[in-house]
Amino acid sequence: MSDSGVGVPWRSPRLYLLLATAAVAPLDVNIVGPALPAIADAFAVSSARSGLVITAFAAPGAVLAPIVGMYADRLGRRRVIVPCLLLYGLAGVAVTLTTDLWQVLALRAVQGSVGGSILASLTLALVGDYYEGPQRNAVMGVVSAGISFSAAAGPVLGGVLAARSWDAPFYLYGSSVVVAALAYRYLDPPAVESGDGESDGRHGGSYVRAAVASLPAREALAVYGATLVGFTFFFGGVLTAVPFLLEGTYGLASGRVGALVTAAMMVAAVVAVFNGRFARYLSNLGLVTVAFGFYAAGLGGVWAAESATAVLLALGVFGIGHGLLLPSVASALSELAGPEFRGGVMSLRTSVILGAQAIGPPLFTLPVTELDVGYELPLALAGLGAILTAVGLFAAAGGRSGIGVAAAD
Repeated sequence: MSDSGVGVPWRSPRLYLLLATAAVAPLDVNIVGPALPAIADAFAVSSARSGLVITAFAAPGAVLAPIVGMYADRLGRRRVIVPCLLLYGLAGVAVTLTTDLWQVLALRAVQGSVGGSILASLTLALVGDYYEGPQRNAVMGVVSAGISFSAAAGPVLGGVLAARSWDAPFYLYGSSVVVAALAYRYLDPPAVESGDGESDGRHGGSYVRAAVASLPAREALAVYGATLVGFTFFFGGVLTAVPFLLEGTYGLASGRVGALVTAAMMVAAVVAVFNGRFARYLSNLGLVTVAFGFYAAGLGGVWAAESATAVLLALGVFGIGHGLLLPSVASALSELAGPEFRGGVMSLRTSVILGAQAIGPPLFTLPVTELDVGYELPLALAGLGAILTAVGLFAAAGGRSGIGVAAAD
């Protein structure tokens, strides 16, 4: 590794390039969501058809993320991440030139094939390449916080720009082109990077088999499983069930609902910054286990809350858990994967997260619509599920001894 130490290297230009790359990744959906009504009006389509602008972006990434990760391993991280940044930005800005919805959808599909969560995973793979031990956790925390802050600011920026014109938010993707140029010029390849620009002889199938074989099965299943469950709680519970609960039970307008959810995301970002310090005392799997304890308390708190203020406090507790989970699972996967497979292993994390995004909302809404119950029930069951997950992770970590071992000695 070219960096050493245990703290965040705040004077390193490389760190700020990683942060810049991470910051453009959450522009995928967050800035576009507020523009959907304006897009529907501009193209005279229904809200369902305008919603395809989100679907067209998300679908390709779920399939292509591991493939992009594979090429990042085989060709080198920078040789893949720079074209991804460039194409992501150019396709986004090109949306402003479209005259028909199908053109918008086609360009969004191009963006989804190379950007968003894929860029985030490639950035986290670079963090794993450049840093090790507690410093890796520290930088993972800062980069994860950057992703969270950008994700929280996205709806605000998108809403302000969409009020001017439907296509104004898409100009923000030009920032990705700028980051691509900076990365090409200043981002040095990791010393551990094995890609040499030529095929190493592995076809896609053999690469996948070799990558899977290189991972410790129990630990990998625990980390990927925790990622799936944690993000299912986030997308289904915090982003879907809680807004309906706040609107239906407490009569809050969408603006105040969004503010409460954003507050939880901000708490997660702040907690993520300190992940390096936490990693001195607990292993990554230990931190993930503790995260599910906070998930359980937060979800249970929302269920038991009797006021919007109590819901806000419970969301803050959930945010602590999410701030622990985000960098810890990324650091855990970086440790489990060798440098020759790290890009693919991290990109598979993207597919898991997108899977959680797909299954989370129905898991929390179907019981309400089919059984005619309130949102309190699925939230309470999720809290119980978080407790059971924490117990399972504790067992997977080998009990107290596994939980108590720091990420690096």
